[in-house]
Amino acid sequence: MAEINIELGRIASVNKLSPVMDKITTPTRYVLASGASFGSKGDEQELIRTGVNAVIERNPKIKISAKVSSNHDAILKKDFRAVANAVRELASIKG
Repeated sequence: MAEINIELGRIASVNKLSPVMDKITTPTRYVLASGASFGSKGDEQELIRTGVNAVIERNPKIKISAKVSSNHDAILKKDFRAVANAVRELASIKG
């Protein structure tokens, strides 16, 4: 599990993910985790998450709907209400 999380962190790095996110043309909402994930050290997870802010500044289609206390493994279990609110937010957009 730790090896998978570390690899995901590398794949989700700002320089690799930003070009993909810059091309998003449909409304997109994020529910960001704020908790540490299994195998992470120090604030490396938070550093990865801060990369989303730069993308949001460039692409108005992407917004953060919520930042929750869970780590990414537990968002659907512990913060399902935040996810549901993000879905409702997207559903309310006229398009």
